[in-house]
Amino acid sequence: MIFKQAARVLLFKVLFINILLSFPLAAATQLQWLTEHSPPGQYLDEQGKLSGVTVALIRELQQRLNEPADIQLLPWGRAMMMAKTEPNTALFETVRTPERDSWFKWVGPLMHYHINLYGLRQRLGVNANTLALPGKLIACSYRNAATVNDIKAFGFVEGRNLILTSQTGECLDMLIAGRIDVLAITEYSFPAYAARVQAAGFELTTVHYLTERKRYIAFSKDVTEDRIAAWQQALEQSYRDGTMRKLYQGAYSEAIISRLEQAAQAQQR
Repeated sequence: MIFKQAARVLLFKVLFINILLSFPLAAATQLQWLTEHSPPGQYLDEQGKLSGVTVALIRELQQRLNEPADIQLLPWGRAMMMAKTEPNTALFETVRTPERDSWFKWVGPLMHYHINLYGLRQRLGVNANTLALPGKLIACSYRNAATVNDIKAFGFVEGRNLILTSQTGECLDMLIAGRIDVLAITEYSFPAYAARVQAAGFELTTVHYLTERKRYIAFSKDVTEDRIAAWQQALEQSYRDGTMRKLYQGAYSEAIISRLEQAAQAQQR
């Protein structure tokens, strides 16, 4: 009888311990991952599958942290709204701005880059970087871009000398067609833009330095601090062990890659 009671007590303890060990797994609800079309970081390949260097990095981190989950590619406005209103959500690559800072918990940066205003040398001349802004120039920007306010700071006003589009590629099309004079181009997308402009018989020229940006993973506010810290540590480790470099090389410049590596090394000191 005593032996049976002892066996029951032991069994109860084992079951209790197993229940406790299951709590962290249960608490770590699977995240809803969102992103937008933004090559070379994330895009649909010819087979219609989500691809890109940032997607590959996120999937590597998911594996390291044992957090497998699908990634949805959505229009940016919809993805941003979902990230702000739905629990257990992660959105990348999200520019971190003072306005957005309180909306999310942040892990990153995934990118750190510069942005300039560019025009066509054939239309603005070789001294385009000396032009007074806004002057008689017409600027263009994607409506949901974080750089809209930076462009407006030069005196460009929507409805007068600033066109805001609903798709990211429309400004470049309008520049080539002669409908606008300047647009913002990021450091990492400049080679692809320059190639398209050259194919049309033109050449890009710098008009003015605009700003610098850092892009992050934006997590919904309900995600725990421990989980955020784990993602931050895993991301920085991927910068230190060469994983990010291997994925980003060929897609981004050495300057962009080195900035991320240096930031991760600084955090380790």
